[in-house]
Amino acid sequence: MVEGSRYVDVGVFVYWLGGHPVYGERSYEWIRRIEAATPREYLTSSLTVYEALAVLAGLTGRKLSDQEFVQDVVEAFTRLRGLRIVPLRGEDITRAVQLMAEDQVDS
Repeated sequence: MVEGSRYVDVGVFVYWLGGHPVYGERSYEWIRRIEAATPREYLTSSLTVYEALAVLAGLTGRKLSDQEFVQDVVEAFTRLRGLRIVPLRGEDITRAVQLMAEDQVDS
């Protein structure tokens, strides 16, 4: 993670873009903060964009081969002024597995 940045999880984006009946408005509050933030104040992983696409495709019946759908979702991310999308690195995955083992996640 980049020091001084706040991480935004995929759920915020899925609830916002999917118009969730319970969490949609709260997620939109997060989005408004990200829009008003200084550049790169918030960050998310490049994997988050794909996860959001996959979940939203399932919720809407759209396909990942639908270029307009993909473009709309990607642009929703890239238009957020305060959001930085960081690449997922191999060492990030390795560290996540280590942390899961230490915390006995899924055991």
